[in-house]
Amino acid sequence: MKSWKMGLQTVSLVQAVKQYSTGSLIKAKFEVDRLLSGESVALQFASEAERDDFKTKAEVFGVIFD
Repeated sequence: MKSWKMGLQTVSLVQAVKQYSTGSLIKAKFEVDRLLSGESVALQFASEAERDDFKTKAEVFGVIFD
């Protein structure tokens, strides 16, 4: 995740990060907070399909990817 658009759906993004990545809820919130502070965030996924599903949802929530 590279950046975010105005109106980012933060709670939905935290839930999606938790659902699709390999981390905990606390880790998911930490990663979203990093994104909000201007950092690029790389997540790990169990499979490419999960990564693709996450990317689709995250874009709807307002995340900008490379």
